[in-house]
Amino acid sequence: MPSRRPIPFVTILGSLFSRVRAQAAGVLVRPRSMARAVAHQVIVFVALLLIVIQLVIFVAIDHAVSVNASHNIKEELQVGERIFLRLLDGRSQQLITAARILTSDFAFRTALMTGDRGTVASALNNHGLRIGATKMILLAPDNSVTADATVSGYVSGSRLFAFPDLLNEAGTSGSASAIKLVGGVPYQLVVVPVLAPAPVGWVVLGFSIDGKLAAELGALTALDVSFATWDKSDGWQVAASTMHAPARERLLGVLRQAAPPGDARSIPDLSGDDHLTSASMLTGGDGGAVVALLQRSLEEATARFSTLRIVLLALAALSLGGTIIGSVLIARSISRPVTALVAFAHRLERGDYEQGPPENRTDELGELASAFNRMRLAISGREQQIKALAYKDPLTGLPNRALFNDRLHQALGVAKRLNHKVSVMLIDLNRFKEVNDSFGHHVGDLLLREVGLRLRSAMTRASDSAARLGGDEFAVLLPGASSDMAEEAARKILHALEDPVPFGDHFLDVEGSIGVATFPEHGEDLHVLMSHADAAMYHAKRKRLGSAVYEQRLDAQAETDRRFSLSGELRQAVERDEFVLFYQPRVTLADSDACEVETLVRWRHPVRGFLPPNDFIPFAEQTGYICEITRWVMEAAFAQSARWRAQGLPIAISINLSVRDLLTTAFAARCAELLDRHAVSPDWFTLEITESVIMDDPERALETAHQLHDMGFRLSIDDFGTGYSSLALIKKLPVAELKIDRSFVMNMVSDLDDMTIVRTVIDLGHNMGLQVVAEGVESEQALDLLAAMGCDVVQGYFICKPVPSDQLEQWLARRQEASADALMAAPDCKETAI
Repeated sequence: MPSRRPIPFVTILGSLFSRVRAQAAGVLVRPRSMARAVAHQVIVFVALLLIVIQLVIFVAIDHAVSVNASHNIKEELQVGERIFLRLLDGRSQQLITAARILTSDFAFRTALMTGDRGTVASALNNHGLRIGATKMILLAPDNSVTADATVSGYVSGSRLFAFPDLLNEAGTSGSASAIKLVGGVPYQLVVVPVLAPAPVGWVVLGFSIDGKLAAELGALTALDVSFATWDKSDGWQVAASTMHAPARERLLGVLRQAAPPGDARSIPDLSGDDHLTSASMLTGGDGGAVVALLQRSLEEATARFSTLRIVLLALAALSLGGTIIGSVLIARSISRPVTALVAFAHRLERGDYEQGPPENRTDELGELASAFNRMRLAISGREQQIKALAYKDPLTGLPNRALFNDRLHQALGVAKRLNHKVSVMLIDLNRFKEVNDSFGHHVGDLLLREVGLRLRSAMTRASDSAARLGGDEFAVLLPGASSDMAEEAARKILHALEDPVPFGDHFLDVEGSIGVATFPEHGEDLHVLMSHADAAMYHAKRKRLGSAVYEQRLDAQAETDRRFSLSGELRQAVERDEFVLFYQPRVTLADSDACEVETLVRWRHPVRGFLPPNDFIPFAEQTGYICEITRWVMEAAFAQSARWRAQGLPIAISINLSVRDLLTTAFAARCAELLDRHAVSPDWFTLEITESVIMDDPERALETAHQLHDMGFRLSIDDFGTGYSSLALIKKLPVAELKIDRSFVMNMVSDLDDMTIVRTVIDLGHNMGLQVVAEGVESEQALDLLAAMGCDVVQGYFICKPVPSDQLEQWLARRQEASADALMAAPDCKETAI
């Protein structure tokens, strides 16, 4: 649009000054008396002096106003850019939350793990329609696209996801959001892992960057918002904008004259005669770029200053007939409000929105102050909205976990200074999952909103506050409340939850379990207090008490319950095929041969996730179920050995035995049965016996060991150096190797005592005619020391971490292609290890 520039003050006042000077010259040439001439000269001199003074004053004021206007416009752009980026971030968090609702849906995860494509497609389409997503993509754990559902259909394919950086970020942070260019169209992509509980896939939601979004952001920032895109095929394009068509075309023309964007600094300055522009690179790279352009019309921004210029010009004309005192008063009348506005602008720049500019004037400066005040209120309101998004639960309107923790932290600080008490309550709804599963999430949301309302109504003190921590978990903060007062508050809350919640023709019973913990008797730290309230809440749920106050015995009870639960689940793990074998290679130092591996069992728990042996083997030892686990391990290892031999891989396998295995009378017969079933040879396997096992029942252990040796198994003493067995007993065992415990090997580089123990064990093993294996090799220095000491075989993370069978096969294939020296210098299995 054309720019209408005001006539500069210098031009107007210069013309006026020329007229006054010409008039004065005419007067001087008329015949007058000397006195009158002098008087006229004094008048002219005074007039010229006043004009010069006013000219200087007006030029200075005009410059100050121009600078202030330009500065304010730039500040508006800066503030608008911050608000814009915060709104985008808030929108990203909302979209991530929407995506997590889908990924946390039990039915969706079940359908995904069972391969129910119909249910997956329906869930993707329904969720996409509900949240307004234009793209709903399902990725496999290997980043390949297994489903691409839009509001118009369902497509499956095997292509790789085009933005692996988002998957890496989501894998690290739990979620990722970014604006990307897809097929020349900008989308806001949200990536959330599907956890069951380990990642079993990724859900990608795409929301188009269109005119509607630009209009919403423009309304909130009070700026013109445009989204420009660039790719190699189409160059610069304007994807969406709040500007009118002519201005949009001019913007596109300017963009097309610019070079391709390399980074944020390479974006061209798009400011012109009619707009000031701030550009933000939302995404960039060789594949394309998306740039957000925030623009402010110079005509609109400077329009309020035009009236001010007219007022100043009128004041300048009147000052010619006034006195110097009047001029001074006029100058002061102008300078003081401008100074106040400048001071207000500085406060606004610092983020101080409490005090507005003076508005006691009725002239143009007063209007300007009013405009500044409205801008202050608007910016403050938008910041409050942003804070509300960050600290409020959008479903119930209650404070979220972050705000609750902040309030609890402040309450604890006050309580410590004043020696007051603080109580917290954790509330968990009973059978909420059944409501979601039976009636759907919309009914669950209705129930949560109703609970939020009832919690608010149950708060009897202004200082008490309720919050929703997530899911069906709520919390209540009671500053200054003892345990007895908290129990009374809990009874009121339970009473408030008694009435059923109606929906349609149904009624839902709302019941909750409440745990109470009080500062300082139940903990002085925020996390300790919340943990103890959580323990009390689970105790109340388990005992169906309604509410319970924390007691120290509840910690032990919770741990006992966890152990009991884990022990019970362990019995079903074999039947459900929840165990998996990992393999760690063992390398012979003499020839760098890697034809033997050690088996390590892992438990893929359906709820607790991936469990290492230390988390469940002790329970199995105590309950005697370790024998079933050993049987499963041996059967799986025998079957894997048969497959490897069929593939031409002569890999020997080491298997760990427990004390109960070696002391079981029928263990050798069970091993013979497994050998026959899988058609494998016993000399393909090494059975590792822990040193301490021998001391439990030496006679039985020696008998079983000789039976296994006679069958053809190779025997090894594991963790040598940590037990209390005698060399006389070890000498009687038909073993072929000693394994030095990892605790000595891991510290031998920095601990001379450990180095001495390792050297002694190596010499002892060789003197007894045994092969010596060192486990726990985690550095090149340790590897070199073991080689210098004459150790026979090594294993450890520096060589390769325990990996599944397929990754082990890949590692062996890569090892065959590389030289042994290069492998030892830079082992390549670390990146693929789990």
